[in-house]
Amino acid sequence: MVKRYPMITIVDIDVANEEYSVVIPKEAKSYTVKMRGNHEFKLAYKTGQVTESTGNFITIPSGSAESEDELGNENDITLYVACEKGNEKFEVKIWR
Repeated sequence: MVKRYPMITIVDIDVANEEYSVVIPKEAKSYTVKMRGNHEFKLAYKTGQVTESTGNFITIPSGSAESEDELGNENDITLYVACEKGNEKFEVKIWR
């Protein structure tokens, strides 16, 4: 698979432990997400999950990134994220 057309999106995380979202377009082949300031964050694929302590999310440790490869979606994917710290940047790199 040849990856082309990288796109970088930055989401401002202004408030700690609040839900923010970013859309991964259906044309995406892969994506990588991380916090610029190396803080722990929660990631979910359904709204309302990252702000609940018992929500259906994964915790990405401080300094780590999350990636998905070989995507072949019929629809866009929305990622929902919350960070333990406010005034943070959520970095998203998408390969088309």
